[in-house]
Amino acid sequence: MDNNVGRYERYRLWDYVRELKEKGLVRHIGFSFHSGPELLEKLLQEHPKVEFVQLQINYRDWEDPSVRSRANYEVARKYGKPVVVMEPVKGGSLAKPPQEVKDLFTAYHPEMSPASWAIRYVASLEGILAVLSGMSNQEQMRDNLSYMASFTPLNEEEQHIIHEAQRILGNSRTIPCTACSYCTKGCPQQIAIPEVFRAMNLYLGSGQKEQAREAYRAISNKADLCIACKQCEAVCPQHIRIADRLREAKEVLE
Repeated sequence: MDNNVGRYERYRLWDYVRELKEKGLVRHIGFSFHSGPELLEKLLQEHPKVEFVQLQINYRDWEDPSVRSRANYEVARKYGKPVVVMEPVKGGSLAKPPQEVKDLFTAYHPEMSPASWAIRYVASLEGILAVLSGMSNQEQMRDNLSYMASFTPLNEEEQHIIHEAQRILGNSRTIPCTACSYCTKGCPQQIAIPEVFRAMNLYLGSGQKEQAREAYRAISNKADLCIACKQCEAVCPQHIRIADRLREAKEVLE
């Protein structure tokens, strides 16, 4: 992608597509992107008339250091550019995930395909213009239509299940809180720690920042009350650095 940028400049391709739009030959200008967020931000700054970006996004690649789906998605949202999603099922691999992930999905929705979870995951993100699902036969098309004809975004329970799938696949930044509430019993500030982490995971696991902030606002005792006494960390069975994660939640969600 980085090498292509020089060619685009050399052959004045940005000017060319802008001229096509001015002539009414194309309606919208966008580009497919396959590099990192630093370059994406540079391009969107230099070419503000771009109207959309096509990005590789799926729940497996959300935090992958080579794909950087989340980071690229956040840059596109920062500049208000709608996103066309490519590779939502990661070349078909998420249609046949490991058995542990498949069992996780089936336990909640026995009738829903693993591919449906992957596609609904990206379609539930804010600012999505279209999802290119890569159907290769009529059976897959019928499956897509079964849940996209009347699309319903993932609910909170489904988001949690996706977060669990990300953990199983070993690529997640979500907070591994199980809501056991051991941490809250001795908290001198009575902070609703599991509720704060549940809201934060809406953002960390699937980029739902506005939904995360809305869930956070509904909490009575929030992260800003933390005095970093760390009594909670001494009893957390997941060994979460709770004070640090509460500080992060305060910075992101308030």
